[in-house]
Amino acid sequence: MIILVDVGNSVVKIASVQDKVIAPLARISSRHLRTEDDIWIAFKSLGIQKPTDTVICSVIPDLTGKFAGMFRNRYNIGRPLVVSSYINTGVELEYKKLSELGADRIANVVGAHFEYGKDIAVVDFGTATTVDFVTADARYLGGVIAPGIVASHRHLVASTSRLTEVELKKPDTFIGQTTEECLVSGFYLMTVGIIEAARAAVRNEQKLDFTFIATGGFAERFARFSTNIGIVDRDLTLKGLYHLYRLNKEDA
Repeated sequence: MIILVDVGNSVVKIASVQDKVIAPLARISSRHLRTEDDIWIAFKSLGIQKPTDTVICSVIPDLTGKFAGMFRNRYNIGRPLVVSSYINTGVELEYKKLSELGADRIANVVGAHFEYGKDIAVVDFGTATTVDFVTADARYLGGVIAPGIVASHRHLVASTSRLTEVELKKPDTFIGQTTEECLVSGFYLMTVGIIEAARAAVRNEQKLDFTFIATGGFAERFARFSTNIGIVDRDLTLKGLYHLYRLNKEDA
């Protein structure tokens, strides 16, 4: 059994792979996993007994080492595969500063390329909203990073005295007539609008028509409101992790 770990800023997603089938196991708040012992206790509670290997994708550097250490010390996995731009990705990473490229974005484009095999734009609705572009001939062109809807919502409410939390949904009317209606419309248009703008701008710049795939916590909620999103794949990052395992361990 291979364990896939996706450590995000807000949530850690854990899945297992047996006979090439990915089975999501849990989503745990990143705030609750601060030490190697915390991680070990969480894994024991999930009944994970004897994994044979692991792939770790982490955007929190302090937790990357703790997860790797837990697998080495508790499960005797000598060389956990930690996702970075320096492992075999099967994709040409055309990024100017590879050290700045997030492991989650790498996993997303690898998953998109090997699962779908065409010109793909991956929209990840997470703490940040990212859009990453990979071509059918396995070239990662780069992407877009924008504030995520939840982070934007919380920051705006915390930074102002008269604005309150609202439900993140499609507005009944785009021209709000109350402060709540205005906020609902604004957050919706900000989130969906970046997809529309990114597609138009990249189509004009690259002369390519990318298929947009949505993933991340808010993928299903917002994808249905955008005519530009053709596919929703909530497990795309995990699929990318398995392909990275295949490239770096199975074929080694």
